[in-house]
Formats: sequence, structure tokens, C-alpha cells
Amino acid sequence: MRYSNGTRLPYSLSILAALAMAACGGGGGGTSDPGTGSGSGGSGGSDASVTLSGVVAAVGTLKNVVVCLDLNGNDACDGDEPASAATGADGKYSLATTSSKAAAARLIAPVKTGDPAAATTAIDSQLPAEAATPANYVLKRPAGSGGAINPLTTLVQAGVAAGMKESDARANVALQLAIDAAKIDNYQDDPAWDAAQVRDTTRTAAALVSAMLRQGVALEVGDQQAAAPASTTLRQLNYSAPGGYYVRTVDQQAKAAGSAEVPSVDARSGKSGGVDMTEEALYGSAYLTPSGWKYCNRSALLRSSLGNPKRTVYCEGQTTLGWNRVNSVAGEAMATLVNRWQAMPSNTINAGISTTALTGKLGTAAFAAGAEEWIRTNVELAPSITITNLGSRGLPQSRNTLEAVIAYYPTSGAASPTGANTLSLALTSSALKALRASFAPTSATQGTATYYECDLNEAQTVVSNCAAIAAKGSYSIDTINGARVLRFAGQPATPALNYQVAYAEIQWTAGDPSSRWVYRAHEIKPDISSRLSTTNRLNDTAWAALKAQLGL
Repeated sequence: MRYSNGTRLPYSLSILAALAMAACGGGGGGTSDPGTGSGSGGSGGSDASVTLSGVVAAVGTLKNVVVCLDLNGNDACDGDEPASAATGADGKYSLATTSSKAAAARLIAPVKTGDPAAATTAIDSQLPAEAATPANYVLKRPAGSGGAINPLTTLVQAGVAAGMKESDARANVALQLAIDAAKIDNYQDDPAWDAAQVRDTTRTAAALVSAMLRQGVALEVGDQQAAAPASTTLRQLNYSAPGGYYVRTVDQQAKAAGSAEVPSVDARSGKSGGVDMTEEALYGSAYLTPSGWKYCNRSALLRSSLGNPKRTVYCEGQTTLGWNRVNSVAGEAMATLVNRWQAMPSNTINAGISTTALTGKLGTAAFAAGAEEWIRTNVELAPSITITNLGSRGLPQSRNTLEAVIAYYPTSGAASPTGANTLSLALTSSALKALRASFAPTSATQGTATYYECDLNEAQTVVSNCAAIAAKGSYSIDTINGARVLRFAGQPATPALNYQVAYAEIQWTAGDPSSRWVYRAHEIKPDISSRLSTTNRLNDTAWAALKAQLGL
């Protein structure tokens, strides 16, 4: 388990393998503009001969892939269909056909797994000793032209298959992923893939779509300018009694035609001891946005694109790209689903607490037609700094500047083994190992940090056996988006967390020093394993039924 402000969970190895591929791009070829021509060659007549060519890529270029025109639409290269030779390490393909066949049939590139030594096993140019995929899948390009065949052209083809013109599908994919439309065919000039540093690039979007294909997740191109209805999705439920529960839903607002994004409310409600929870208790987080700190309450909307995958921005400070794997749960008993989810690391119903009262209330009730579970996978694309709970993460007002915090925890006054006069930096290797720090300034804004590892009790409330770590680190007060943030470097590894601890100084009201506080903040780590998360959700139909059964 990962310990964080949200539900950060262990990740599917197949997802991680797909996203951790080194990158080499997906350049184009052929002799015509994407989606408008049919290749080169020909000698005139009603059905001239043409040659279609380009590059096959996922994240890097792919070797040992045969490209063909899928004349019968069965996602396989049959013996009577025009086909290329297997690609080399550069991913280049070329095949001869006729203009009528090129105009009528899509290009496909079956990507096959197997023994890396086999001539039919796809090999990524950056991982030549391994199979490029753990499962077979098919890359596609719409009919009518040669050129790149990659995950993004495959997404475009999904739009075409759903009835869009290719030009419209391309425009919608660009909006859906927030990329330049020209990059759909050619993203090899993006920074190379680095599993230690997630970047918000077209190459990352291609890697994510590749992961979807490997897992058999349906691709969907959304009409980004179309109207969209209101709906509600269950995001989290904790239930112990009619007067003791917490509900978090994503309430999508109706979108009018012509607008580019779908707004949604992060809606939270609950009762404690039979009394409605206050807004302050339900909403307590803040994000550091490009324009400074923003308190994320009910009015802080999520803004999303349409389709699968989709891009979402929350509270102006967190940007994700992710997809839903959709499974029907029609006919399944609600209590059975609750119990089944308990074994899933992505569980979001009574996670880590008893289900007895909940399943007892649900009884034998079952979901009706249209009920679905959504397994949501997200990759956080950009760095984010979050205060997870303004009510509990603030330091005393006597330490309401970062300079005051540094002065309060001098290395000369730190005490071992009690950990007295040291500042919490959360966890190191497990839930029972705490990391703490003290300071030795070398200037007004930076200095040496001494780190300590301590034991934690089961409740994570008391530290003991604190010992200084020999290797020294450093700290600095940085200005980020106009905000002052205390950050640390050279600290020991913290594998129990997907974030690094920082401290943020915020003055909520200009000219009012009493509104200034210092809070413990979480800065998400840059690597893919920290940025990747999976959560279970229920669609509108399933949640409405469950909610009615619980009387909420």
C-alpha cells in the first residue's frame, strides 16, 4: 500500500511495463497528407497501383511487425491481403496495392508477443532483448493514406469506426489529449521516455494509449464540441451506519454543444454521529496552481475532455490523463460487489474498514440493467504540490513563516532517541518508520538538513528510537508560482510514499499577518510508479441503485 492523501495503490505490472518503454517516436511516411491520399506510384487508370509506406511505433519504433491492408476488417493479416515485409529496428514498412484497395481498407500492424528470439515477436528499438508487449494487440491507421501507424492513429481509427470523418476524428483526438494534431503522426521529437520523469507530452499520451491496447480496453474518441448530459459517478463510500457515512461522487454537469470541456463537481457529503458533516470537514485541501494557492472546495470544478482516455484538470492544480475499463455488474448482488472489491487494491468502498453494517443493509439487492463498475487508471502528468488537509496540516501560529520553522528546529537542539525538536517529513520504508529533520542554516534561504529515522507506533502517533542518519542533506526556500515553499534534498529513500514532504507558507488575506500559516504539503514524485493510480468507481445507474438501497 502507498500512504498518501488519496487512494494511491499498487499498480498493474502490465500498465507499468507499457508506460516504462523507452521512446523513439512514431514518424510518418507515405507521400500524401494524413487521411487525404493513398501513397505513391501508379500509372493512371481507374485503379492505379500505389505504394504505402511509413513507420510503425508504440513508444519506440517496432521491429518484426508485418503491416497489411485489412480488406475484410478482421484485424488480422490474411494471406490474400496486401502486406509488407516485417519491419526492421527502424519500424519502416512499405507495401504495394491499388488505389481502390487503399481507399477502402485501413492499414493494420498486429503487434505480437512471444520469445524475443522469434522472428514474429515485436521488439521495441530501445529494449532489443525483450518482447515489446506481454499481450498481442493491433495498431491501425484509417484508410486512404500511408504514414505512421501508432497508438494515436489507432485512436483516430476508433473515431472513424464510430462514424466520424477522419479529419474530425483527428481534431477531436487533439482536443481530447490536449496535443498538437500534427503530433498524432510524428512525436519522435518529444523528449525520450524516462520512467523516472513523467512529462506532459504527446509521447506520454501515446504510451498510455498503448497500455490500453495491451489490456484490451476500448478506445473512444469523444466529440469534444457535442452536448453531454449530466451524470453522477461514485468515487468513494465509507458506510458504518445510517448516521455514519462519507460519500464522494463526481457530478458531471450538463455540457452545452459548442463548449470544449465537461465541468464536474467533486461532491462530498456525510454524517458523523447522525449529524451532517460541515463543508470544512468535507473539503480541506489546497493545490498550488500557476496563479498561486487555491482552496479546493465544492466550487473547484474538474474540467475534462470526452472519450476514453480523457484528460482532466482538478482545482487548476492537478492534471491527469486516464481511462476507464468498463464492466457490467447487472444482476450482481450489491453485497457481493462490495466483498469482491475488498480484495482489489483499487477498492474505494469501505476500504480498510468493516463491511458488516454495509453488506447487512444491502441484503440481497442486486444491480439492474445498465449498472457498471469502472476501473479508473490515471497518470498524473504535471508536478503538483498539495496540502491535503488545511485543518490538520497547519503548524502553530508561532511558526507561521518558513524562517520561524527553520529556527524552531535547529540541529543543535535535536534530541535522540525521542525525536524531540525535529520536524516531520512523514514516512520512509513503511507505515511504521518515520522520517524527521533538523536545520543548520548557511544563508537566509538554504542550509544543511540532518535526517532522522524513527520507529512509529501502530496508530502512527508516537515516535521512538530516533537515530540521526550519517549522510547530510540540504534544504532551500523556493518560490514556486509566487508561493514560498520549503523543500528538501538528499534525504533517504521513501518508498512508502508517492510524494516528498514540503512545507508551504500561505497568507490567505493580503495585509493580514494573522491569516498567514505554514502547512505540511505533499509534492508528488516525478516517476511513473508514483504518478500512476487505479480506483474503482460505479456508474450513474449502479450508484443510484446502491444509494437508494442504503437510504442515502
